[in-house]
Order: sequence, then C-alpha cells, then structure tokens
Amino acid sequence: MTMRLTSSTWNKMRNMVVAQNDNDIAMMFRERNKEEVAHLSDEQLHAAIHEAREAAFACGIQNQNLRMRFIMLGVYRLPRFWMDPTIAGILNASTGTPDIRFGDVCAMFRISADRADKPMGVWWS
Repeated sequence: MTMRLTSSTWNKMRNMVVAQNDNDIAMMFRERNKEEVAHLSDEQLHAAIHEAREAAFACGIQNQNLRMRFIMLGVYRLPRFWMDPTIAGILNASTGTPDIRFGDVCAMFRISADRADKPMGVWWS
C-alpha cells in the first residue's frame, strides 16, 4: 500500500519543523546571547527568527552556516539589515551566487566594524 501525502499535509509538516527549528534557535539565543535578546519577548524573538530565516531563503542563501549568520545578524546585531536599500541591492544583484553576495555584505559589515573600532562586532572572522 502506497501512502500519499497532500500538499496541505506536507505544508503542515514543514511548518512544524520550521517552528521547532525556530524554537531551538530561540533557546540557543536565550542561552548564549542573553543580553542581546533580553529586550525581546519570546513571541518577538520567534517572530524575528522566522522573519530572518524567510529572508535568508528568499535571498537564496544555500550554505547552512551562512543562513545561521544571516539569522543572527538579522535578529540581534543588525535587525532587518536586509531591508536597507544598499544591502538589498547587493543581496539581489545578478552577479555571483547568493552565498557570495551575502559574503560581500558580511565583508562590508567587517570593514564598518573595523572602522568603528568594534572588531568584536563581527564574530565570523
């Protein structure tokens, strides 16, 4: 007997997995980045994580580590950075790959942090 799942069932299953992943990330942020997320309620934190995750996917970022960096930046370092017109232009350019374009954005953030004498603002280098 073959079991067939409807698209509605697949969507529900996907949403459950995404919600669990968002919850896991929220718990990690509460544990490791207490000060940076203390101002957010649990509901706000989950919403910010979900929004950043969806933005990373919309940008086409494939590398899991880069998606996580995108979420971390978008939730507590530079909230909604992808909405800045200059950054959006880089992320949506027709050159390179989405991962490379996000790498370019991260390089720009690194240079800005160095110029502001805040090199600890970028943890990935």
